[in-house]
Amino acid sequence: MMTGAERPTPEGPVATRAGVSRDTARNKILRDHPDALAVTALRTRSLHAREVLVETAWPGRSAEEVDTWAAAARSCGPGAAGLPEGADAFHLGQLARVYALQTADPADVTRGRTLLEALAAAGRLDALHPQAVLVLLHLRLLDGDEEGCRALLAHPAVPEDAAAAVRADLANPVAGDRLPQEGVEGWLSLLGAALHSDALAPLRLDPDRPGPPFDRLTTDPLPRADVDGDRLVTVAVSTFRPGAPLLTAVRSLLAQTWQHLEVLVVDDASGPEAEPWLRQVEALDPRVRVIRKAVNGGTYRARNTALRQARGAYLTTLDSDDWLHPQAVATLVRTLEADPGLVATRALGARVSEDLRLVRLGYRHRAVAAPTLLVRLDPALSRVGFFDPTRKSADTEYARRLQAAFGRRSVRTVDECLLLLRSGEDTLSSSEFSRMWRHPARHAYKAVYTPWHEEIADGATAYLDPDGPRVFPEPRRWRRPLSGAFPPPRHLDLVLGGDWRRYGGPQRSMLEEIRAAREAGLRVGVLHLEALRFATTKDLPLCAPVTELVRRGEVEWVQVDDDVDVDVLMVRYPLVLQHPPHVPAGRSLRPRHLLVVANQAPLEPDGSDQRYVVADVTARAEELFGVPPVWVPQGPVVRDVLRDQDPGVALTQWDNPGLIDVDAWHVRDDRAPGAGGAPVVVGRYSRDHPLKFPATHADLLAAYDLGPGYVVRLMGARATWRRLAVEAGLPEDTPTPREWQMLPGGSVDPRELLAGLDVFLYQDHPGRHEAFGRVLLEAAASGVLVVAHPKHRRVFGEVLDYALPGEARAVIEGYVAEPDRYRARVAQVQDLVRERYSHASFVRRLEGLLGAPPVGAVTGPGNQPGPAPARDGAVATVLVRPGGPPGPPLEVDVRAPAGLALSVSAVALRSAADGSRADQLVLVHETLPGEAVRQLGEVMTLPGQDELEAGVRRVVDAWREVWAAVLCRDGEVTVVPGPHLRTEGGLSWERCAGARELHLHAPGGRPAPKSRS
Repeated sequence: MMTGAERPTPEGPVATRAGVSRDTARNKILRDHPDALAVTALRTRSLHAREVLVETAWPGRSAEEVDTWAAAARSCGPGAAGLPEGADAFHLGQLARVYALQTADPADVTRGRTLLEALAAAGRLDALHPQAVLVLLHLRLLDGDEEGCRALLAHPAVPEDAAAAVRADLANPVAGDRLPQEGVEGWLSLLGAALHSDALAPLRLDPDRPGPPFDRLTTDPLPRADVDGDRLVTVAVSTFRPGAPLLTAVRSLLAQTWQHLEVLVVDDASGPEAEPWLRQVEALDPRVRVIRKAVNGGTYRARNTALRQARGAYLTTLDSDDWLHPQAVATLVRTLEADPGLVATRALGARVSEDLRLVRLGYRHRAVAAPTLLVRLDPALSRVGFFDPTRKSADTEYARRLQAAFGRRSVRTVDECLLLLRSGEDTLSSSEFSRMWRHPARHAYKAVYTPWHEEIADGATAYLDPDGPRVFPEPRRWRRPLSGAFPPPRHLDLVLGGDWRRYGGPQRSMLEEIRAAREAGLRVGVLHLEALRFATTKDLPLCAPVTELVRRGEVEWVQVDDDVDVDVLMVRYPLVLQHPPHVPAGRSLRPRHLLVVANQAPLEPDGSDQRYVVADVTARAEELFGVPPVWVPQGPVVRDVLRDQDPGVALTQWDNPGLIDVDAWHVRDDRAPGAGGAPVVVGRYSRDHPLKFPATHADLLAAYDLGPGYVVRLMGARATWRRLAVEAGLPEDTPTPREWQMLPGGSVDPRELLAGLDVFLYQDHPGRHEAFGRVLLEAAASGVLVVAHPKHRRVFGEVLDYALPGEARAVIEGYVAEPDRYRARVAQVQDLVRERYSHASFVRRLEGLLGAPPVGAVTGPGNQPGPAPARDGAVATVLVRPGGPPGPPLEVDVRAPAGLALSVSAVALRSAADGSRADQLVLVHETLPGEAVRQLGEVMTLPGQDELEAGVRRVVDAWREVWAAVLCRDGEVTVVPGPHLRTEGGLSWERCAGARELHLHAPGGRPAPKSRS
C-alpha cells in the first residue's frame, strides 16, 4: 500500500538542509522581526531551529565552525579577536542565547557562554540583543566569575534591577548550610535593595530559628497596622504533604502588621504522615484553623474549600512553601480601600533559592505574583464565583476573569515585591517553565478561557461554579482521576496536526476533515506544531474556528507529550516537522499510523524557496512520534515532486486533495451573469504571496484587466500589485485599472465574497508548484463559474474551466452569452465536487487504519478480576458499612460463592462542600472492557448529583459485566443494579446487625448481551 516508486536519480533541483536554512533565514518575517527566530526556537524548544540560527548568524557556515571560531576568539582575550567575515554579531548573540537557555544541558550552556565571551572579546557586546548581554552576566555569576560580573554591571544593556540582583548574589555569604558571622548585614542590605523599596522594613535572619536562610527570614519588630473596626482578611494556605516550609509560610502570616486575620490551612488529603506538621501549625495561633480534606483535588479546589468557609471581607492566598513580607497584607488592603473602584490588588514576587539567591539564568527576578491577589469578596464572590478547579494556572485565570467582569482597571498591581517564592525542582510549576518557554498546556488553557473572558466583558455571566459543568475544557494532562479505578479516556481515533494559528487553506481543509470524522462518530483531537517560517515573538492563539471547537468539547486539544494513544495522526504542512519541538524520548503521544500530508511542495521547480527536506521530515517525524511516517500527497503534482526528492519515500496509494460540503458552501443564487445590463463581477481571493499570482505585471493585467462591462474584486493582492509594478519599472503607487476593487486580505469572509461573484478567475504563477488549490475547490462548491490557469488541469480535471492570461475574457463571455449553459455548467461542477471531495471519501480512506481502542480492566485494591463468568442463579453479598470523617463513607466487602469472580472498584467522590468528608462510588463487576472503563472515566467528570447518577445508570445499563453500582452522596445511598439483576425478587436491600447488606442474584439466568453502541 505505502511504498514509494524508486527512481535512480532526482529530476531537477533537490531541497537540502542548507538550502532550507538559507531560504527560511531570508524570510521576510524574520527580516522584519529579527528577535522572532530566537524567541520561537526557545518557545518551541526546537533543537533543529538552531540550523536556521546558524545560517542567519554566519551564512554558509556550520555550527561546528561557529564553535571553533568562538573557542579561538575567547582565548585571544579582549580586543584581540575580530568578527569573522560575513558573520553577524547580533544573530551570533541570538544563537548563543538559545544555546544557553533552551535545554539546560551543561554542554549547551557552555557553548552559549563561549560564544558570548567571544563576542565580548571581539568588542561587539553593544551590537547584541539586551537579553543576550543579560544572559552573559548571569552565566558569569553562575560560573563564579566575580571579576567578569563586575566588569559587565555598568553595561547599558543591563537593567538596574538585574544589576542589583547580581550585586546581592555576589555578596551572598552562604556556603552550603553555613552562615558566617561576617558579611551578613551588608548582604541583607543589598538583598533588600534588589527586592523592596525603602517603604518596607529591611530583611533580617532569625538567629534562633533552624533551617536555611529562607526559613529564617524575618524583619525587625513592626507596629500593628490595623485598627479597631478594620475588616477581617482570610488567608487560604493550601498544602499537600507538608513539612517545615509550612511553618515558615504560616509564621510569615502571623507576623503581619495586619493582625485581623483568619488563616485557613487546607490540607489536600495528605494522609496520616502529615498530621504532626498540621498539629504544629494549628498550635501556632488561635487564628489558624486546619481543614483536612478527604479527597485530593489540587491547589485550587483547596482554595475553593477555604472560600466556602471564609469569614473575612477580603481573601488572599499563600502557597505552603513561600514567605510573605510582614507589611504585605496591610499594603494590599490599604491600596484596595483607598479606591472604591478596585475589586482586587496584587503585588510583585521573586522566586529565590533556599539560601536566598535571586538570579536565575535569563530571568528578571521580580514579576507579578499571582498568589498575592487580595480580593474584595463582596462583590467578587457573587459575581465571578470560585477558582477554576483545575490543577494549574487558575489564579491567573481568576484575576483576568475579575478584570473581564469589573473592568481592566479593577485589579491594581502594587509596585512592591511582597512575596518570596521558594524555588526548587519539586514545586508545582518547576517542570512547566524555562526562560521564554512554558509548557504548551498552559498556553492551551489560556487560549480556551480567553474567549469566555471576552464574552464576559460583553455582558455574559462570569460566575464559575466548581461543582457545575466546566465552562471551558482543561488540558488533558491536568485531569486526574480521583483514584486509580477510573482513569480518563486515553484514546483518540484521529488527531489532525499542523500550524493552527492562521486561518487559511490548510486550516480550512483540516476543519472539513474534523467535520467528516465527527459525523462518522470518531473521537478527534488537534495538535498544534509551529512552522518556523512563521516565527513570532508572541505565543499566538489558535485560529478562532478550531478554538471554538475545543471550547465546545467537540475536539480535544492534545499536546505532543500527552499520554494518549492515537489511531491516526495526520500532520498537514510538512514544514512543522522540519524543525519540530524537542521532546524527551518516549514522552510523546503514540500514533499507530502517522501520515504526513504534503499540501505544499518542498521547493519550486527552479530550486528556489526551499521549504523542507523530505528525508529530514521523515526522520524527524519518526524521532518525535516513534513510528515511521507515510506521506500523503495532496495532488498528483506534489506526488511526483516527493518522488523526485526522495525516491524511497513511502507514499499512500491515494491523494488527499481536500474536502468540502457543497451544501454549506453553495452561496450564490442562480442569477445569470450580467443580467439586465449589470456588469459581470469577476473576483478571487488568496494569500498576498508571489506563489498565488502571475509572474509579471503584464501577465497580471492580461489576466484581470477585462475592460468595460466588468467589475474585478481582488482580495489579498495589494502588496503583489505594488511589487510587480516596481519590478516592471513603474512607480509603487501606480493606480490599478478603474474597474478593479482591491480588498485587504481577510477583510471579507470568502463565502460573502463568492456570493457576489459571477466568475471566480484564478491566475497564479505558472512556474510555481501548486499542490492543490483550496480556494478553487471552495469557489467550485459555491455555485460560481470557476476559470483557472491550465496548470491546475492535472489536479482538477473537468471540474474547472481553464484559460491562460489574456484568454479568460473569451471563456467568460461564452458563458455570459448563454445563461442556460452557465447554469448547467455550475450544476455539473457541483455534482463533480460532491462525488470527488465529499466527507464520506475521507472517512473511507481512514477506515483501513482505524483500530479498536485499547482494552483494559479495572479493579479495586486487593481485588483480582477473574475470567470465569457469573453463573446463572449465583448469589453474592455486598456488605456496605457506613463510615465517617475523616475516613471513607463506605466500607465494602464482597462475599461471593466459589466460581463467581467478582471485583470491587471504589472511587472517592468530592462532596458538594468539597471538604473533609468524601462520598463514594462502589462498582461490583467482572472483568471490565476498556470501553466501559473509558465511559466510567467520562462519567466521573460529571459534577452534579443527578448528572452523576444518570451517567452511572447509563454505563451500568450498557455493560453486563457490571453487576451493580452503589453510589453514596451526602449520606444517601443509591443502588443501581445491572441489567441481569432486574428480575422480580432478583435484588434485595436489607439492614443486618448495623450493616447494610446488598444481596445480588440472577435466578432467571443472564439475559443476552446488550448493544455496545
